[in-house]
Amino acid sequence: MRSDRLSRRAVLGGLLAGTILPASSSWAAGSTAGLFLHPSPIPLPPLNMQDGDGKSVGLDSLRGKAVLLNLWASWCTPCVAELPALDRMKPLLARTGLAVVALAIDRGGVATCRATFARLGIQSLEIRTGDPRILTEALGARVLPITLLIDRKGDEVGRVIGAADWEGASAVRLLAALAEGRPLSPDMAPTIGGGKR
Repeated sequence: MRSDRLSRRAVLGGLLAGTILPASSSWAAGSTAGLFLHPSPIPLPPLNMQDGDGKSVGLDSLRGKAVLLNLWASWCTPCVAELPALDRMKPLLARTGLAVVALAIDRGGVATCRATFARLGIQSLEIRTGDPRILTEALGARVLPITLLIDRKGDEVGRVIGAADWEGASAVRLLAALAEGRPLSPDMAPTIGGGKR
């Protein structure tokens, strides 16, 4: 019975990985950090997230806007290092039609997210949490931080693996193109962890 469960889990994991990250993507080829653009947009599964009051929220309310969906956890030092820049950028990017969502994939849930935001002085980002296991499997999040680049139709067009310099020149070009619905290109890769990858 246990081997049946493991087999089903392996098959489900493979299907999810194939759905979220096709074999033709650079990420599937074994790279570990940087900008990874998908050959064609990938529909996202429904995401069961909660806000700071524990109410269920999703990305449906953002349909028609491009979304920068940052996955982070309080125990992940590079994740936490990205949050202040994302917080500063959120109101500026909102004017361009680009929404910034920081989704905590942390077992501590809302309490841990609230404590991290308070410690960092986060003012613009809203609390978003969810079941770490379900979300990491559904989104193919093998490492953190990961930031999904989602187009106006709600499809993932790429992702950034690693802590990015979101206020750098390359990232600004990437985010402008995403907000405007223009094609993204490898030369728009943001600086990752102190060096371009």
